[in-house]
Amino acid sequence: MKSKNEILAALARSNDDRLLLAGLLDKEQTCMSRGYLTHTKFLDLNERAKCTDAVRLAGAAGHALFWGGYEDAERGIYLFYPDYLDGQGAREAAPLALLRAHKNKEDKLTHRDYLGALMGLQIDRSVVGDILVHEEGADIIVLEDMADFILLHFAKAGRKQISLTREPLAALKSAAVTQKEGSGSVASPRLDSVVALVFGLPRKEAQEKIEKGLVFVNNTPCLKPERQVDEGDRLTVRGLGRARVEEFGGTSRKGRLFLKFVKNA
Repeated sequence: MKSKNEILAALARSNDDRLLLAGLLDKEQTCMSRGYLTHTKFLDLNERAKCTDAVRLAGAAGHALFWGGYEDAERGIYLFYPDYLDGQGAREAAPLALLRAHKNKEDKLTHRDYLGALMGLQIDRSVVGDILVHEEGADIIVLEDMADFILLHFAKAGRKQISLTREPLAALKSAAVTQKEGSGSVASPRLDSVVALVFGLPRKEAQEKIEKGLVFVNNTPCLKPERQVDEGDRLTVRGLGRARVEEFGGTSRKGRLFLKFVKNA
């Protein structure tokens, strides 16, 4: 277990990192000293990875969890819970609200439309979690203390009229995602080779995205192009979508490795 200052020295690479991690560790200490549930705001994948490292170094993993309102959420909050709660109890007590945006059937609205309209309300991105777009509109997960404000002011997305209702988190609708199966061959199961194939990029560009921290393996950023990819690994490339490696199998006459994958279209 390391002290707050030791953790900041080890993990903070910028002032923003320092503020993020100091706030996280303060939440953990408040939970332990006062005995009630505490939480961060919504974190993106990079912030989540840094906070996970900080939680581990603080020895707090036994009373902390990342939760975005449903399993496999991309954005979520870190929860710290006292002894009288377990992980499931912490999830149930998490201060998250589900708002459902209802659109006209003929209107076509995208994730960008909903997010842009929300940011137009002059609220911070960190109070909004995942936005799951579906045929009826979108399910939007937000912090509970912002729910009433958004319900009152969010009436348009992409210049189209919408209406909002509050729904129980258990009624969350899955995003309408079209998945496309693909296959091909790579010289090796290196991350840069697999990303280049799956996302249709030149290998050099794949390497650059990895080194810039834009590529995530199983929701964790990976800066090493040479990292080996395994069957079942989930890949996310910022701005290009998500994919899952389904199977490696067999080699071509030239010694290239065949693989199958599924990508969000």
